[in-house]
Amino acid sequence: MSLPAKLGILGCGVISGIYIENARNLSKYLDLVAVADVNATAAHYRAEQYGVPRALSPEELLADPEIDIVVNLTPNRLHASVSTQILEAGKHVYSEKPLAVYEDEATKLLAVAAAKGRRVGNAPDTFFGGAWQTARKAIDDGLIGRPFAATATLQPYHSPRAERSAPRPTSPTRTPAPGHVQFFTTEAFKYGVTLVFDMGPYYFHALINLLGPVGRVAGATAKPFDEAMRMGSKMKVESPTHVTGILEFANGVLCQFVATSDVHPTKLPNIEIYGTEGSLRLPDPNYFPGKVLLRTPDGDDFVEVECKHPYNQDSRGVGVADMAVAIAHRRPHRAAGEMGAHVVEIINALHKSSDEGRRIDLRTTCPQPEPLPVGLGNWEVDD
Repeated sequence: MSLPAKLGILGCGVISGIYIENARNLSKYLDLVAVADVNATAAHYRAEQYGVPRALSPEELLADPEIDIVVNLTPNRLHASVSTQILEAGKHVYSEKPLAVYEDEATKLLAVAAAKGRRVGNAPDTFFGGAWQTARKAIDDGLIGRPFAATATLQPYHSPRAERSAPRPTSPTRTPAPGHVQFFTTEAFKYGVTLVFDMGPYYFHALINLLGPVGRVAGATAKPFDEAMRMGSKMKVESPTHVTGILEFANGVLCQFVATSDVHPTKLPNIEIYGTEGSLRLPDPNYFPGKVLLRTPDGDDFVEVECKHPYNQDSRGVGVADMAVAIAHRRPHRAAGEMGAHVVEIINALHKSSDEGRRIDLRTTCPQPEPLPVGLGNWEVDD
């Protein structure tokens, strides 16, 4: 495959806007030639909005021999089946998170990719961001000594049971296409769509980037409420919405993890990493930038670690560019399907551990992504 890779986007919901916008910024590596959706109106709207050459049906997109990589932006529950169709059409696939809902789906997907000789990439790629590469370098350089523990807390951004008096602010890249139905309005509290599935991958990808793969988990879950609010609608809660656990990383680090959509937001840190010589406090992994704070034994408080890395804005899609470069240069890509499958197993194992009352040894693993080199320019990917 030569660069720039011919790119197609399947799914024209809210998140598609930032992918299309950033494909322009990454045009050295990606050439967006088509968008598609089961809703033709949504596909044509996005194509006209951003000047994308073609608006297609999903079938037309998969049949197009020009397209090298397809970005799968369909609803969570469809990720595995749609990604499989993309691979069977002979194309590389980059899926939004999660890679799949269930472990066996992820395993079968990777098997199809191997059989077809195609790559699987998986969002989120926020760990490419300046904050997360700064934190990775701090750990790799020994600024906190040997990491031995961590905490990660995922909470909602607003009160989970309160009606909103005004709509959330939007931007051109976060505006729904006309006629596009957001699956969160009907599926937000079903298994595979709850907060730990939808937002948890940001935390797990960030932690794997910093600490490597997980070896074992112990979990406990709860469903405190039978109904909850989502996007102004009251919906039945069908799956645990408060998930807690201990992640035992392969390198021995123990991480206390909480993902809850039930609490009224507090100011607990998003992620902290504890080492023998210091501690790191890290920002929300849903975002690329943020302050990385370091506390050492000889200091009275946290101090900010200087960021020398790019991607300090919403850079969703850089993982696709990295995969395109990796295919062209025959190296591993960072936002890999193996990491996505590992995250799927982690999430399912937390639920399984709670149901069965035992720790779960994970079957999957993945390489720790290579850090981005210092000195890399913005909107650049290393060979």
